Amino acid sequence: MVSEKFFDLVLYGIFKAVNEYIGKDTWKIVYRVGEIIIDELWDELGLTNELGALDGLNKLSKWLVSMGYVKDLKFIEKEDGSLEYWMLEPIISNGAKRLLDENLVPPHISTSILFAFLNRLGYRVEMRGDPIFRSDGYIIEKWILKEASS
Repeated sequence: MVSEKFFDLVLYGIFKAVNEYIGKDTWKIVYRVGEIIIDELWDELGLTNELGALDGLNKLSKWLVSMGYVKDLKFIEKEDGSLEYWMLEPIISNGAKRLLDENLVPPHISTSILFAFLNRLGYRVEMRGDPIFRSDGYIIEKWILKEASS
C-alpha cells in the first residue's frame, strides 16, 4: 500500500517540476487530468448529463472519500450564488500548500475532477482566490458556477 506522505511528496515533486518547465500553463495539465479521470469514471459511477450538478458532485464526493483521498467533502451554497467546496484533510494538502506558498500551481486533483464533471453538464466554473487552509483540517475553495450559455 502506498502511504499518504509518499503520494503527497511525489505529487509535490511532479507539480513543482512541471511548474518549473511550463509555468502557469501547468493549469492546462491540472484541468486535463480532471477531464481524463471523468472520462474514466463516467460509466463506472453512472454519471449522466441528466444528473443535477449537486447530485453529481455528491456522487463524486462519495467516491473521493471511498478512495481515501479525503476524510469528508461537502458543498455549501452561499447567498451570493457562489458554492463553497469543503475538503477535510485531503492527502495532498501539505504539498499543495507548499506549492501555493511558492506561488506555483498545485495539483487540485479533486477540484479538477469536479470541474470536469460540471463542464460536461454545461457549466463554466471559476475558483475565486486561493484555498483557505483551516486549523481543523478543512480546506475551503470558493467557486462561481455559470451556465455555459450565459
